[in-house]
Amino acid sequence: MWKCSLLTSCAFLAIHPATAQSFTQTFGGMYAQDGIGIQNSSHGPVVVAREFDPVQLGYGTTLHTMLDNGSIGSSSNLGTPYTMFAQDVVNAPDGSAMIIGSVLSPEASGHDGLVVNLDPNGAVLWTSVIELPGSQQFTAGTMLPDGGVALCGFENTGDGHDVLVVRLNASGDLLWSHTETGPTEAEAHGITAEGGDLVITGRELTFSGNDDVLLMRMDLQGTMIWSHTFGGDGNDVGRSVASIGGSIFITAGWTDSFGTFDETTQHIPLHYYLIAFDLQGDTLWTTALGDTLHDRRGFDLVLGVDNDLLLAGERGTSALSDATLMRVTTGGVLVWERAIDTGKEERLSHILPLPDGSLCTGWSFGPFGRQVLFVRRDHNGF
Repeated sequence: MWKCSLLTSCAFLAIHPATAQSFTQTFGGMYAQDGIGIQNSSHGPVVVAREFDPVQLGYGTTLHTMLDNGSIGSSSNLGTPYTMFAQDVVNAPDGSAMIIGSVLSPEASGHDGLVVNLDPNGAVLWTSVIELPGSQQFTAGTMLPDGGVALCGFENTGDGHDVLVVRLNASGDLLWSHTETGPTEAEAHGITAEGGDLVITGRELTFSGNDDVLLMRMDLQGTMIWSHTFGGDGNDVGRSVASIGGSIFITAGWTDSFGTFDETTQHIPLHYYLIAFDLQGDTLWTTALGDTLHDRRGFDLVLGVDNDLLLAGERGTSALSDATLMRVTTGGVLVWERAIDTGKEERLSHILPLPDGSLCTGWSFGPFGRQVLFVRRDHNGF
């Protein structure tokens, strides 16, 4: 494991997001930029963007401090010695955060998992590169009571993707890693913690060539307790999982196995797919939300301050899509869905809940190319 401390620090402007109004902003240059997460820093929200560098011919990461109207107050590149593929931001209650993903060095044959720890002011405390056999990429994480973090993703040692789960302490040291191998390819895309348990969701390839939702439970020592799959004849994918308390969890993603059947096309369009389950892995309820007009995919699920769920994603056709934000009760009942259209294609993939609404980020593809999408919405999605 390669590790360094204090790569760089950033000067941030003081902002007060609680007083801000709703907005929709896009920003970036002519090359690809994605908003992959938002840090809830002591100075306000910081959008973390994965950006293509045309000079280095690789990806880097930029931290954008945002103003009340959603515009950029200041920006700073996150310097790493290798090409960096940032995938998610994991926030802690004190305002610190961890940027997770992977790095690819010029001499490497595959990716190594990456974690960058930001303090509550947005300055880098330490960076850890987790060097394990094969190739690893982290896709999601959850903070732990000891100040450490549990991460999930996938590993490839030559026979396709296998689920990877690791735990780091508060200093970025690797405590353990667990690779769950199976007869088919599998990936983890969401993880949460409750008490002494880790709950993970993702996808597992079936022998028919489709995906099933993968659900797993582990303890904090890295021992697998159970692993289940859910799905039908089509594709079913889990992308995010949230604890709603009482040892009950809800995973969100998408499905075309269940939902409204389209008589015209003779198939089920992709629907948002939510599964509620308990610590024993028993299913409490499932729901597929959608219609025959659009394909829908859910990418991030969080519990809002009103104890309803917020789900970020996209809906659209094969040529066009709109970013979506929706509110669902913890019983799976849709309260509202809002679409965001800024160009040709949009997607929201990260939600930061606020006392009076939410901040979300993702990407928008339009006249200026693929750019960061950054939005603020109130309790009703407006």
